[in-house]
Amino acid sequence: MVKLILTLLLILPISLSAQKEYTLKSRFLGQYKGEISSYNIDTGKKIMKVSSSAIYIELEKEKITITIGNNQLTGTYTVMFKAKKYFLIDARIEDQLATERIIVYKRGRKLSRDGMYPQPVTELLKY
Repeated sequence: MVKLILTLLLILPISLSAQKEYTLKSRFLGQYKGEISSYNIDTGKKIMKVSSSAIYIELEKEKITITIGNNQLTGTYTVMFKAKKYFLIDARIEDQLATERIIVYKRGRKLSRDGMYPQPVTELLKY
């Protein structure tokens, strides 16, 4: 019984700190600009090449806007994980089933967007 109580007392604080919600400081908010490099799509019948296109991401306090070419997507985001050198963001875009994964680096005024397959990973710089 004593071991059970000690185990609970040790595990409870760890599990509570793991559920902590993080927010981005204002210095990480703003507009980022980059370019998605060209890539190939296998349609089953032939391989199509998609040319490179500009991408803009605007991080606001509770909202994210992603602009790729002429398409503008908006949604909300949550900070999933805070590491020593970066934040991992999960962005929920309106009318999309899949979420966007974005890494905001603490140094260098840049972020990285994991594109949905087959789009490559794109690095964006703050402007």
